[in-house]
Amino acid sequence: MKRTLLSLTLIALSSQALATELYNGRISGMAGAGYVTGGYSDGLLFNPSLAASHKEDDDFALVINAGGLGSDKDDLIDGLDDLVDFTDYLQNANNLNASDAEKLKKLMNNVDEKTLGASVGGSLVVAIPNSYISAALVVKATGNVGVLTDIDEDDYTLIDNSISTPFEPEDLQSSVYGRGVILRETGVALAKGFDVGNGQQLLVGITPKRVKVETIVYQATVADYDEDDLDADDYTVESSASNLDAGITYQTGKIRYGLAVQNLKSDSFKTIDGGTYDLDTRTTAAVGYLGERLKAEAALDLDSHTTFGLGAESQVFRAGLEYSALSWLQLRAGLQRDLEDALPDAYSFGVGISPYNVFNIDLAGYTGSDETVGGALQIGLRF
Repeated sequence: MKRTLLSLTLIALSSQALATELYNGRISGMAGAGYVTGGYSDGLLFNPSLAASHKEDDDFALVINAGGLGSDKDDLIDGLDDLVDFTDYLQNANNLNASDAEKLKKLMNNVDEKTLGASVGGSLVVAIPNSYISAALVVKATGNVGVLTDIDEDDYTLIDNSISTPFEPEDLQSSVYGRGVILRETGVALAKGFDVGNGQQLLVGITPKRVKVETIVYQATVADYDEDDLDADDYTVESSASNLDAGITYQTGKIRYGLAVQNLKSDSFKTIDGGTYDLDTRTTAAVGYLGERLKAEAALDLDSHTTFGLGAESQVFRAGLEYSALSWLQLRAGLQRDLEDALPDAYSFGVGISPYNVFNIDLAGYTGSDETVGGALQIGLRF
């Protein structure tokens, strides 16, 4: 058994997605580069000060986002399904014959040290911008999970020695491991814009929020594995805490500069096995250009963070472009790169349709190494 190695590498696969965990049909199309150009109903998810980046005729916005991505390059889902189905068959069989023994060993070998990862997320924003204090209700949820199998070499010997005798799949010691976290946040973004002369503005914002964290640490033998048990009470711990996001944005002409801090207070949450999930403070600096047709931004995390279960540091650079081909049609592209090389490069693309800037639907797609693919959707109403 290689449990030490497994514990260090299990969630690497679930981090091979875009480093941003906030699926947003608009900003995800720019690979998460929306810290200074994101707008009052989108960018506030990343930088609360952008709740005040509205135009004079903006009065209300209701925006719903959802997305997800995954990597199953090893076809582990199908492999585990086949293995579990076959162990169920053997449970009801009489003696283990040579043919079934060979098939069982082949199915076990097919999933040995194979991994899969998935990430999902969604958000709801109800924004009410005004010249006094802009406010927005923000509800977010994200989840990341990784699964890895470890086949015990002694099980092959057990199978060979059980030919022509009754065989109990429960005697197999090969295991399936899962590790993940579900993060839910509810807060109110408050922002104010200040004129600082010469047509320049300084936007300041905060988002007090309540955070609920559910950690997942799952282990079962291959015969007992059930994907529906990943979030069962036996493997999860739920905790909650209060926290704060904050941000500032400086606007001068078509140029934007910003600094955003997510989770001003670092916190740790317990896992069922006595470990912890660390919700670190994340500080991101960004610079952007906002023209009539072209929007561009580059954003960089100023500190590195340890990925849950991975044990490696990551520090992400994001860059994205948006081009308004027509007043109601936007095209987007972006990239993310981890300066610590713990996460692979990821690329994004997107398209948005917003007739009269009242109703919008935006789609984004992601691609990366290890056959990672995903997408995000936004539906919004603004007036």
